[in-house]
Parts: sequence; structure tokens; C-alpha cells
Amino acid sequence: MKLALTTSLVLALSSAVSAAVITLPITTFKNPEHLNADSLTRRYFQKRAMSSSSLTNVEQDLIYTIPFSLGTPAQSFNVIIDTGSPVTWVASNTCSTAGCLKAQKFNCAASSTCKLLNTPFNATYVSGQGVTGDYVAEQFTIGSLKFRGAAGIVSVDNAQLPDTVDGIMGLWYYAQGSAVPILNVLKNTTALDQNMIGIYLESSASAANAPGGEITFGGVNTARFSGSVAYTNCVSARPWTIPLGGISVNGKAISIPSGTLATMDTGTTAMLMPKTAADAINGAIPGAVQAPNAQNLWFLPCSGNTPVTFTFGQFTATIPYKDIAMQSTAQSTSTGMYCQSAAMFPTGDTSTIAEWLLGDALLKNVYSVFDFENNAANGGRIGFAQLGSGGNNDLGNGSSSNASGSAGSAVKPFLIQGVIVSVALAMLAL
Repeated sequence: MKLALTTSLVLALSSAVSAAVITLPITTFKNPEHLNADSLTRRYFQKRAMSSSSLTNVEQDLIYTIPFSLGTPAQSFNVIIDTGSPVTWVASNTCSTAGCLKAQKFNCAASSTCKLLNTPFNATYVSGQGVTGDYVAEQFTIGSLKFRGAAGIVSVDNAQLPDTVDGIMGLWYYAQGSAVPILNVLKNTTALDQNMIGIYLESSASAANAPGGEITFGGVNTARFSGSVAYTNCVSARPWTIPLGGISVNGKAISIPSGTLATMDTGTTAMLMPKTAADAINGAIPGAVQAPNAQNLWFLPCSGNTPVTFTFGQFTATIPYKDIAMQSTAQSTSTGMYCQSAAMFPTGDTSTIAEWLLGDALLKNVYSVFDFENNAANGGRIGFAQLGSGGNNDLGNGSSSNASGSAGSAVKPFLIQGVIVSVALAMLAL
């Protein structure tokens, strides 16, 4: 999807802070009803139709959020970090639909720095749900990072996010140029020490609103990983997408076509891939079964020790068994406890996908770096590193290995919890 710039909507950037590295905590929230192939398929097409703060893990590793503020004085929100979306949005104080009832709402009139742009914002969902509103130019505050950018202010919200989540922070760097994605805005300022974000996602085994790791704007947190970061260049016109070099299950290679591409998506829990690959991966795991009454989806014994590895350039990441067999989906059967597999294939009338969608099942087992300075014309590059003692997710046999730090070579519809099909982006210039 092409995002053109218009000259009629020009936002003056406020004075940027001096180059900085800022780390914020992440929080997690659970939403297990969306751990299914239908939701993942919808997310895939939604993303392709459009275009260090602490983190919180929302509802058993499904949603990772951070706090941020809009306006002067600042109005605070808790938003999902989504590398698969270019748009940041929250609810307006004029919104009275179901999705706004418990969300924090933004009041433009209460901010001395808010400028209405009279440019519509619209995200459409497969089920007919969606969010609509308008863009504003406003002051963003993320930790100590301050800059002026564009945000979608939603007046009709049927997104059905968890009660403690107020919206989305889009972290896709859009190489074709746009003033909507905040990474594009930051790249045009001196606010960051380096044009990159480092993400450590922490597994949560307990309740909602649990600590979920951290995100670093402007660099990386070296305490979270060991060794060097191995980079692979992104391919153009897709959100954070890189070549997938290979897969193995318990050391045995799984055949994939040459030129296979994979999108790294913090807003997705599981993994979506062609049915042939999902069948091959799951079929190689002892005890795996398909459910004829559930679209032949794969289920795995909840306990096991079969690791799955993914290779990108010179880096090999290992997903431990507990993350392949998604523990939050456990069901008791006559033959023991079974969990849904994180390796899913498209459902419904969909049989072919252009690239794989790899979410938190993979990303929480590595330290990931999203670099939008190098190879910026083609969407940047993604780096992976082995988790260190400061980023230990208690993986058992699920560690990552890094063969070297050399660089590799190388449209997403916008989905919230697996239901958004397309997003219409405004054409803005900052």
C-alpha cells in the first residue's frame, strides 16, 4: 500500500529533546479467546490491506502494552505495541460506543497543543467491527521522550480491547514515506541516539497486568542479551519482513520454499504459515493430532520437550516446547492434556499467504532490534540476539543461538486481536 504525502497538512515539529536512549517497562494482558487460526488469518489480511519503556503482558502473552501520553498537559493511556501497524490511536472523549466505555479518552479541547487535522481515520474489521475518527497533530510523551506527531482519535470504537487497554501504538517504519507512523516522525528528528528500538518480551505465567519485559527507544539494553546482534535486511513494502532461511523440529529440517518471507509482529501471539509447513512442523512432534471438527487444526500434548528452530541469516532462534504447545489453551481429554499448536495455517477460503506471520511465540524467546536507520529505503533491518541473564525467560531448552553478528540480505492489514481487515491511512506530512 502506498502512503502519499499531501502538502496541505503540514505539522510543525516541536523542539526535539537531545539524542536519548529511553527504556520503558511493558505490561501483559491475556485474551485467550483470540488464540485461534481464524483470528490469525484475519490479522494477516488486515495488516496487508493497509499499509525502552516497560511493557506489560496483557492476558497470558497475547497483548503487550506500554504507557504513553498525548497533549499539554499530558493525558495518559495504556496502548498495545504493534510492529505490524503504522498508526497510533486512542479513544476520543466524544466516543460513547462499546469499546470506549472503560477506555481512557483523549480530550483535544483540554490540550493547548492539539490541532485537529480534519482528516478521517478508519480501521475496518472482518466482522464489521472497527474504529473511526480523525487525526490530530499532538505532543507525544513516551517516558522522557517528547515529540510532535499524528494520532488517530477514535469517535466510534468497536475494537473490543481488554478493559485496561486504551488503543494501539503503531511501530511499523513505513519506508515509502508518511508522517503517520511515529518511527517515521522520530527518524526525522534528533530525539533518538540511534534510529532503532530494542524489545524484550517477558513470558507471563500468571494473571493479567503482569510485567511483560521492556522496550528501548534509541538503542538496546545490553543487559537483556548476550553476544552480538545478528541483522537481516527487511524487504520493501511490508511491515518488518525478512527472509526465512530454514526451520527444524528436534534437529530435523523442515522443507520450505526458497524466498520464503516472514513478518515479525509483536501484535500477534502465535504464528501463521502455509498449511504444508504447519502440517510438517506439527506432524514431526510426538503425540500431535488434528481435530476434524475444528478445521483440522493441530493440537499437541501440553507436556513435551521437542524444540522448533527458525533461522534468519546467520541467526537461529529456538522456540521451546511450552511456547509451541500454547499452555493457556490446555484442555483435558481422555488421553491427557492437549494444547493448541502455535504453528497455525490459514482457515476459511484462504489457502495461500504471501509471507508468514511470526508473533510472540518466537519473539519472546529472543532479544529483537528493529533498526530504521540502516536499509531504511527498504524498511530497515531486524536484529536478533540470544537472551542473556538479564533477559532470562526460564526457557529450559528454548534458548537462541547466534552464529555470528553479520548482516543478512534480504500488505499487512491492521489487526486488533485478530479481527481487523484493513486500515485507511491519512496522508500527512510533518
